[in-house]
Amino acid sequence: MEGNEIVTDALLEIFGLDIMELEEDMDLLDNGLLDSLSMVNLIMYLEVRLGRRIDRKDFCMEDLRSVSRMRAFLSSLQ
Repeated sequence: MEGNEIVTDALLEIFGLDIMELEEDMDLLDNGLLDSLSMVNLIMYLEVRLGRRIDRKDFCMEDLRSVSRMRAFLSSLQ
């Protein structure tokens, strides 16, 4: 499954965010759209969708702060 689709699905299904309404580089944490708990939920969602565990050493929270960073992170995993 492609990273773009996973990011789009995750933001919509978990948080109700339509990716078409977000700027690619908008900081989702600073803008109050995500918080630390939602980041944990996002990682769990990604693990299910990817069918593999994501080790804590493979990412940092900076990797999940924006749509563009999430896409880059998923590309690095595949």
